Amino acid sequence: MALKACSGISDLRVGRGVHGQIIKANNDEPDQVVYNALLGMYSECGCFRDVSKVFEEMPKRNVSSWNSFIAGFVKKGQVFEAFETFRRMQREGVGYSWVTFTTILAACSQVTYLYYGRELHSQVVKSNKIPDIVLLNSLLDMYAKCGAMEYCKRVFDRMKYKDIVSWNTVINGYAINGLMGETMKLFNEMVGSGVRPDRVTFIPLLSGCSHAGLADLGEELFDSMTEDFGIRPSLEHYACLVDILGRAGKIKEALQVVEKMPVKPSGSIWGSLLNSCRLHGNVSLAELVAEQLFEMEPNNCGNYVMLSNIYANAGMWEGVKKVRQMMENKGIKKEAGCSWIQVRNKVHTFIAGGGFEFRNSDEYKEVWDELSEAIEKMGYKPDTRVVLHDVNEETKVEWICGHSERLATVSGLIQTGSGIPIRVTKNIRICADCHSWMKFVSEITRRKIIVRDTNRFHHFDQGKCSCNDYW
Repeated sequence: MALKACSGISDLRVGRGVHGQIIKANNDEPDQVVYNALLGMYSECGCFRDVSKVFEEMPKRNVSSWNSFIAGFVKKGQVFEAFETFRRMQREGVGYSWVTFTTILAACSQVTYLYYGRELHSQVVKSNKIPDIVLLNSLLDMYAKCGAMEYCKRVFDRMKYKDIVSWNTVINGYAINGLMGETMKLFNEMVGSGVRPDRVTFIPLLSGCSHAGLADLGEELFDSMTEDFGIRPSLEHYACLVDILGRAGKIKEALQVVEKMPVKPSGSIWGSLLNSCRLHGNVSLAELVAEQLFEMEPNNCGNYVMLSNIYANAGMWEGVKKVRQMMENKGIKKEAGCSWIQVRNKVHTFIAGGGFEFRNSDEYKEVWDELSEAIEKMGYKPDTRVVLHDVNEETKVEWICGHSERLATVSGLIQTGSGIPIRVTKNIRICADCHSWMKFVSEITRRKIIVRDTNRFHHFDQGKCSCNDYW
C-alpha cells in the first residue's frame, strides 16, 4: 500500500525509503506483488534505471511485471526498446494481457510509428481473445494520430459496443486530419444514436472549425454546446473560439470574447490572439498581446519567436533584433526544425540545415535535381518570405532547401517503393514554402505525402492538400 501511495503522488524520496526497508527486512525474498509495486513506483517517478534494475533482479516475473517494464520504456519515449521487450516477452512464453497492447499503442500514436501500431493490431486480430473497449479505443487513437483514418473508421465500424471515448476519438481524428465534413457527419450520427456529447467532444469540433476556416459553424457549435447540451464552456473551449474568430480576421470579436470571459484568460488564449496577429499582420496588437504572454510565460520560446516573426514579416528588423536580445538575456533558445520518417522498422531523423552526408550522396542529388527541374517547369518558385532573417535572396533559397521536412520526404522517395505513402512528423509548424513544395512533389511523383506538424495533419495528394491552404 505504501508503494502504491508513493506511485500515486510520484514521491520518489519516500518510495526509496520503503524500498530500503524491504531490503533491510530479515524476512524471506519479497513476493511478486511487492516487486511489481516497486516497478510501478519507479516507473511512475520516471526512474527507469531503477525499473530496469528491479526487473532484472526479480526471481520470477509475471505479465504485470513485464507490463510495468514496458511502461517504463514508453514513458521515456523509447518505442524501439518497448517493442523489443514485447518480443522478448513473447519469446519467453510469458503471454500478454490487453494492458500490454494498450501501453505500447499509446507510444505508437504518431505518424512515424504506424508500422508498429499495425503490427500490434495484426496480433490482436490473430488472437483468440476478445479485445476490450480500452484496447479498441487505443487502436482508434493510434490510427487517428497516425493520420490513417481509413483504418480508424474500419475499427470503429466493427466495434459492437462504443462508449463516449470511442466517438470522441474518431471525431478528433477526423478533425485533426482536416476532414470536417466527416467530423460533422459523425457528430450528428452520434447525437442521433442517443449518445450525449460531453465537454471533450466539442474541443475537436471547435478546433477543426478553426483550422478549416469555418467561423460561422464554429460559433454555432459554441452556442449549441450550452443551449442544446447544457455544457459550460471551459478555458479550452474559449481558446478555440478566440482562435476561430482570430484566424478568420475577426480580431475585434475575438478580443471581445477575451474581455467578457467569466474566467481569467490563459496563456493559450493570448497565444491564439498572437497567432491571429501574425496571420493578419497586426503589429500593434501583437506587441500588447506579447506583453501579456511574456509576463505569464516568461520562458516560453514560442511566444518570443512568434513576435520576432511578426516583426520580420513587417520588415521591422530592429524589432527582431530586440526580441532576439531578450531571448539571449533570458537564455532562451529557438527550437531547431526537426523531422522524422519511418522506413520499415527504422526511424530516420533530419534537422533543418543538417543532413550533409545524406545531401551529398549521389542518390539524393539525383532525386533532388530531377524534382527541382520538374516542379520548376510546373511553376514552382521558392517563397523566400518564409526566411525571417535579413539576408540576401540566394542565402534564403539555400536555407529553404535545407528544411527538415524536405530532407525527410526525399529520403522517403528514395527508400520506399512506388505507391507507398510517405509519412513525416515535424516538431514545428510547416512553412508556407515547404507546403507549396509538397503539393508540387505529390503531383509529380504521384505519391501521397502525409505531414504531421505541431498544428495538424497535411495530406498532400495530386497537387492538393487536405487543409485547402488554410492552416
